[in-house]
Amino acid sequence: METRVVSSGQGVDRPVYILQEEAPQSELLLHAHIAAMHQLADRGFMVSDKATLKFAIAFAERDASIAVLSKSGDKVQAIAPAKQKKPLQNCADREMRLTLTLTRIADGAEIYRGSASEYHCKAQAVDVVPQLVKAAIADLAKPKGAYTIKRQGLE
Repeated sequence: METRVVSSGQGVDRPVYILQEEAPQSELLLHAHIAAMHQLADRGFMVSDKATLKFAIAFAERDASIAVLSKSGDKVQAIAPAKQKKPLQNCADREMRLTLTLTRIADGAEIYRGSASEYHCKAQAVDVVPQLVKAAIADLAKPKGAYTIKRQGLE
């Protein structure tokens, strides 16, 4: 199992206050939001109306055989390349991607963006979300760019 991680921004190397917002309406996104808030709380972050940072989280799932491309001028870049089916694989892969951001409220500057994604054939999103949250938030203090984590897990 591979978790693909991309992190960027200046990072946050000390606990700060984050803005309390309404809970997400989607049950799955609420699950991800709660997991992320617990991870932030474990690092000393606190929720306050007088926060300096705004927290946002997003989750997407797509058929992994479909590529997501970006075009800028004449340059086309794969944001999420299509995955080829493995030999003897008996079900279609889905890509599950979780992205979280911390934005400075004063000027809207994105201080941290962490994204984690995995391909799954049998696993359910609710079971994958905790690992994706952990991977997306791991570089909070010092973003490392793009890399892959290998781990055991249900395809």
